[in-house]
Amino acid sequence: MRAAVYYGPAGSWPQKPMVVTEVPEPRLEPDDVLVRIAACGLCRTDLEYLKGAPIPKQPPIIFGHEPSGIVAEIGTNVTNVKPGQRVLVATPIPCLSCSFCQSGRQNLCPNMMVVGATHNGAFAEYVVAPHWGVCPLPDSLPIEESSVITDAVATCYHALCNRARVRRGDTVAIFGASGGLGLICVQIATAFGAKVIGVGRKKWKLQKARELGAAEVLGLQEIEQADRAVRNLTGGGADIAIDVTGVPAMIENAFRATKPGGKVVVVGFSFEKFQLSVNRLNWLELNVIGSKNYNVRELPKVISLVERGFVKLDQIVSHRFKLEQINEAYQMLDKGEMLRGIVLL
Repeated sequence: MRAAVYYGPAGSWPQKPMVVTEVPEPRLEPDDVLVRIAACGLCRTDLEYLKGAPIPKQPPIIFGHEPSGIVAEIGTNVTNVKPGQRVLVATPIPCLSCSFCQSGRQNLCPNMMVVGATHNGAFAEYVVAPHWGVCPLPDSLPIEESSVITDAVATCYHALCNRARVRRGDTVAIFGASGGLGLICVQIATAFGAKVIGVGRKKWKLQKARELGAAEVLGLQEIEQADRAVRNLTGGGADIAIDVTGVPAMIENAFRATKPGGKVVVVGFSFEKFQLSVNRLNWLELNVIGSKNYNVRELPKVISLVERGFVKLDQIVSHRFKLEQINEAYQMLDKGEMLRGIVLL
């Protein structure tokens, strides 16, 4: 089968890109589902790996952890899907037996399988996954654009619903609202009845945030202090601040933009460190919360949210690429030239 393979950091990105080549098809075990990939979303996490961040699976590796496709074959123990069925493959696939899985914190499973990170992923014609990590996709949703549900949309849902617990009437400041994750957070927070303030860099993306429901947008190139601007708009600070960038300065801004008793939820992936004021943390009783991926049991709820029109995939997926264009696609992502991109197989 054709796949885009990363052979390791012999040079710096983008001088050491992925190579499209022929590789063996994955082997099917009794609990597994073999999926013929239709599309796979492009994610900045892979970009971090390409730039030298530690990868759970040593190269060579096939990246790609936002897959949609058609069931090609099922193992002997599989009953939840059948060949020919349209499906999504979850990004985090838990073991179901550890203490975290048993307590409902599946996304913290230490034995978690992640296609494209711990195992070969979906920038390939086929991917294999345990059946509990494969979820049916309704016929009403487009199979290609729906690939981004399996990470981008579901991760935002988990952050807002499970970790931040957004409620109607909350004021939510989204730092990084001009990116793909940020624009999804804007839609989900708005669907929950929150007033959204979007903070970002690129004007044309912030305009998209306003179109998708943000009540106010703040351009970082036009204001000196984003945290002060949010406090001025809200009369003292947001109820909830969400960071989807992983950039230390943005997280620190989110922290300072939150009102007493509020919540700061960090979604963005990074290996960098940030600094917070202990005085502000204590005296304002702020809650600083991490948010990682999502629980597999949340995926049907996320699909339903998209199916009911609360998240508009056609407004998020701005670029489509062939597998042979994957390095060009990641260079565009790195430069901030797209909202969300997908690779078509």
